[in-house]
Amino acid sequence: MSSKLDASKDEAAASSTNTTLPCIHCGEPTDVHRDADPQTVFCCNGCRGAYELIHGWGLENYYGLREQLAGGGQPIDRVGQPPSESAPHERYTVFDRADYLGASQPIEQPDGTMMCELAVHGLHCAACAWLIENVATRTPGWLDARVKMSEHTMRVVFDPKRISLSRIAQPLDRLGYELSPLPEIREDHFRQENHRLLIQIAFAGFCAANAMWIAIALYAGEASDVEAEHWSFLRWMGTGLGLAAVLLPGQTFFKGAWASVKTRTPHMDLPVAMGLSVGTMAGLVAAITGQGESYFDSLAVLVFLLLIGRWIQFHQQHRAAKAVDLLLRITPRHAQRILNDGQTELVLVDNLRPEDSVRVMAGQSVPVDGVILAGQSSIDQSLLTGESLPVSVQVGESVSAGTVNLQSPLDVRVTSVGRDSRIGQVMQSVEEAASQKTPIVQLADSIGGYFVVIVTLLAIITFLVWLGDGFGPAASHATSLLIVACPCALALATPLAIAVALGRAAKRKILIRDGSSLQTLASVGTIWFDKTGTLTEGKPRAEFVEGDASAIAHAAAVERGCEHPIAIAIQREANRRDLDIPTNAKLDQVHVGGVSGTSDGHSILVGSLSFMREHHVAINDPILAACEHCTNRSASPSVIAIDGIAICVLAISDPLKPNVAGFLDSLRNQGWHVGILSGDHPKIVTHVAQQLGLDPAHALGGLSPEAKLKCVQDHSQGSTVMVGDGANDAAALAAADVGIAVRGGAEISLQAAPIYVASDNIVAIDDLIRASRRTQALIYTAFTASLSYNVIAVGLAMTGRISPLVAAILMPISSVTVLGLTLAWPIFREKKP
Repeated sequence: MSSKLDASKDEAAASSTNTTLPCIHCGEPTDVHRDADPQTVFCCNGCRGAYELIHGWGLENYYGLREQLAGGGQPIDRVGQPPSESAPHERYTVFDRADYLGASQPIEQPDGTMMCELAVHGLHCAACAWLIENVATRTPGWLDARVKMSEHTMRVVFDPKRISLSRIAQPLDRLGYELSPLPEIREDHFRQENHRLLIQIAFAGFCAANAMWIAIALYAGEASDVEAEHWSFLRWMGTGLGLAAVLLPGQTFFKGAWASVKTRTPHMDLPVAMGLSVGTMAGLVAAITGQGESYFDSLAVLVFLLLIGRWIQFHQQHRAAKAVDLLLRITPRHAQRILNDGQTELVLVDNLRPEDSVRVMAGQSVPVDGVILAGQSSIDQSLLTGESLPVSVQVGESVSAGTVNLQSPLDVRVTSVGRDSRIGQVMQSVEEAASQKTPIVQLADSIGGYFVVIVTLLAIITFLVWLGDGFGPAASHATSLLIVACPCALALATPLAIAVALGRAAKRKILIRDGSSLQTLASVGTIWFDKTGTLTEGKPRAEFVEGDASAIAHAAAVERGCEHPIAIAIQREANRRDLDIPTNAKLDQVHVGGVSGTSDGHSILVGSLSFMREHHVAINDPILAACEHCTNRSASPSVIAIDGIAICVLAISDPLKPNVAGFLDSLRNQGWHVGILSGDHPKIVTHVAQQLGLDPAHALGGLSPEAKLKCVQDHSQGSTVMVGDGANDAAALAAADVGIAVRGGAEISLQAAPIYVASDNIVAIDDLIRASRRTQALIYTAFTASLSYNVIAVGLAMTGRISPLVAAILMPISSVTVLGLTLAWPIFREKKP
């Protein structure tokens, strides 16, 4: 402690000699130069708010007392009290220690900034997230804050040269939000918050139940002329219970409201706190004067019901988090852990730790990243790599979570689990979409802020209008309005709809890392497709066209060791024809456009027509005509030459995917302009366009990646969508308003495009576009329902049709309605069998 105080004194001494002024409230250094007014210098908005509050209460002598105490050698903290273990300044100094933060340890970014993720306690609704993010923009050195309501966490980006993590935590503590490192198991954080809310509800329920019994006794006493001292005792007991409910479990609403006032940002707790304050003041006046209704039984029940509504909303948010917990959609939740005696036990994957061993049976998904200890099998790793062919694995080789064991059992030593696995890292980028604010979410936030201000003004008007009937009725109607009009459902509707849409898309192997893509896909525009592997199967097929078919055997022999798709297609054609493939063939060299080698003592060339001409191969007219015929059929000619003479032509074609024609017709019927951007020969692309009924003017072939990029950038007819290979079309995918990758692995694809379709069914894109429209319709429906509910409720409250107790019952119903509407909404329609 003494070293810390000495450091503080040294810093204060240094600040007196530099060119900046200290904060007028706490004395810490600021970025304000000495030529500024020293009476307006603050290091942060928290100190400004505290300074204005102290002067507003007429407590200016606090600063003089602080100086006297400091001069006497007693250290004073920022709020004028001797530092203690619970003071924010002291409590959060541990945030600057790596051993304390654990998983929340800040990570240095390429630009020198630091980023970390922390747990946030005290979050109630979307307005809390908005408030925290506003505080970040007003704090020097704190560059960004992104609150994830679904997990009650916050991602922080800050400049370590200007501010420390401990100083970031302090202003949030003063606003009523406590930060802590992420728990080792994130579900613990949910259980802690749930436990805290349930304790508040239990205490409020105790106060409400007893206050109601006392109220019944008072009503009965009025009918039976109870003695005055008994009536007074019961009245004050009821008042005490009501006050306890408002001031203890009900303080959560006042904290949010106070934070709203200090930061000058409308918060949804503000009208609730005002309603409780008005009701409490009216009840106290009635209790002291002995005239009128005290309302404390209603207030206690009111707090109890409001906390239940808050608990329901908390579970809604957690349920939304589960909807985007994409690891549960892709990897198994349970695994067979191998015990010391060789037996296995079924455990949750979350309970596995590195160095544990698990057994994966044939046909099961691999639950973890690990190394094979025993067994040999084939693995389907298409989700991660995009490779459709199985890969053989054996002892000592690595396997990844999300892949599928195809043949025989494998024993795997665990290296990483869950979010730390390869697929977990991919999923985290997708989960970020749930916390990003799309334009429609920003609109909802903005309307929610204005709504709070309007409701507050309407409550004041209601109070003044009803004041002629007495203070009690005026306070009751104003309280009802403030309670029932809390726009929590208004802020909940949009992020909940997007979170559920992302989760349901992931269940169908459609991974989305940018929620705004859903909004863009909901409006029609132009959609471009790469040809190979997108509209076509991406698996070339060879078909004999002209010449001596026995030459195919020599070509297959030369290309036996080559893994090029065309080489595989030629070998498959030779096998289909049951040709006798020479075994003494040799592949000499792979050229641009073809290969060369020897077979049975003959020189063999296999490749394109231009490749043959480069090697001065003799080509007769029938061969040339066959090549032209191939091109006209949207196939690529592959010529086989033996000893310098072209003697055979194969048509290399890539068949269209099943149902692709109907899929494109569906897009056009919805209003989309459809085109093809391909690197294949223009004639082949034109022929494919004719097969699909597309306008030839929108079927462009022979394009380089740069040319594809230019086409996407130059086209401005509505929104632009590019569908293609996650690697080969990366530039065009990134430049489009929405990029959809349909081939390649998830890791590569999600770097280039915000959407990755892991299934090989292109019709999934049609499902996604329709789902985006349904999501948009859901958002508008939920938004309209919530707004209409609040407008009607405000009208009923202003006309005196509902009491504060009824208002407390009605308030959470809007949130429950939005939740039920969202979960029941058919974002993706189930396929008919």
